Amino acid sequence: MQWPEDESPYVTVARIRVAPQTSWNAQREKGIDDGMAFSPWHGVAAHRPLGGVMRARKMSYEMSSKFRGERNGCPMHEPRERVDL
Repeated sequence: MQWPEDESPYVTVARIRVAPQTSWNAQREKGIDDGMAFSPWHGVAAHRPLGGVMRARKMSYEMSSKFRGERNGCPMHEPRERVDL
């Protein structure tokens, strides 16, 4: 369905200006890709995986992270729990 611009014309309500960010480079990529681990259990408690199969997968994620850290010679950096003040 086409938007009827004669009934409701486009109106600019804001402009967002963002300063340029530091560009991506190989060193930054290596530090992030090799130094971080992914696991569904890093999320908030309400979003953590459910069920026996997912609990069984947890050990696989932990072992994979440990292996990558040892193999790459770079310790994995696990997120810390957020503390609400």
